[in-house]
Amino acid sequence: MKNWLMLLVGVCLVVLLVPLAVGCKAEAPAPAPAPATAPAEAPYVSWVLQVSETSLTNPFCIEVVDMARRIASRTDGKFNIRILLAKEIGIDRNEFPAALAKGTIDMAWLYTPVMEGLHPFLGVFGLPYLTTDQYSCFKADEAIRSMFLEAIKGSGYLQLPPNCVHFWLPQDLLSKDAIPNLADLKGLKVRIWRALDAELIKALGGEPVYMPIAEVYTAMQRGVVQALNTGPQAMVENSMWEVGKHYYAIRLEPGGAWTCVNEQKWNSLPSDYQTVLMEEGVNFVKKVQGWYDTEADRQKARLADKGIVLHEPSKAEMDAWRSASQPIWDSFAQKDPKNKQALDLVKKALSY
Repeated sequence: MKNWLMLLVGVCLVVLLVPLAVGCKAEAPAPAPAPATAPAEAPYVSWVLQVSETSLTNPFCIEVVDMARRIASRTDGKFNIRILLAKEIGIDRNEFPAALAKGTIDMAWLYTPVMEGLHPFLGVFGLPYLTTDQYSCFKADEAIRSMFLEAIKGSGYLQLPPNCVHFWLPQDLLSKDAIPNLADLKGLKVRIWRALDAELIKALGGEPVYMPIAEVYTAMQRGVVQALNTGPQAMVENSMWEVGKHYYAIRLEPGGAWTCVNEQKWNSLPSDYQTVLMEEGVNFVKKVQGWYDTEADRQKARLADKGIVLHEPSKAEMDAWRSASQPIWDSFAQKDPKNKQALDLVKKALSY
């Protein structure tokens, strides 16, 4: 009997302890998660931005150099843009679009008179006294923006989004000798850089001479030209006070430049680099807009400090310049339907 009791107790213990042991058995550890794929390291990218200015002290160049610095800073030094000055690698301003399309340069300022040579309707920015400051220029740009974007489609380059464009200061006149009557430029050889300004100088009796700004100093020394048409900042940066003495505030149309990029290189940029470049392009334009209204007076004051005599044209003289401009507008519109379309759009935008 005793043996039976012991056997029964043993069986009960087995029945009770085996499930308990099974329930307490440690579960096998879950498999470790696969390591996260490491993000691709941001690449190093080096670009050049070609301009036709001759000095990095130019106020517009100061801002674009700062733009490049901010881009490098925001990408931990991995996206760098070097600013190339006029002919630094042997490319003339008129060659910028072709060089940009080929990828010889990565970015460039495409100047309004240069683009006019490719797409004549863009000469609307060169019509004397149609635009007079940055405000009228921006309105003109907005009015023909769709025409511009359509014109450069498939060119191999595109404008830096969303709309990176800036405009120069109004263009004035600096001469070696005093001009007795601005309404009569008979025999005066004037350096110009835009085709439609040449027509205006001719209409006033002068002799226009196309010439890059870098060649003007020597040309004025030698008497090849007696006066030059450009903005006051270009006069300062090229030390024109040494060869010219009389400044006339004729306030011709500013003109400007679109900041454009090689399309293939743009498409190959990492998206975060594209974002940084676009944002800093917007900042560049805003910074120029911020000081634009006071910059002409600041630069003219610097010229005056160097001994330049500042002249304010009379009303009669300015009326003569404006009157000589009207036939140029008419001729421009008659040359091509797109010219007329662009002019009509801009005149409407400016409430002419």
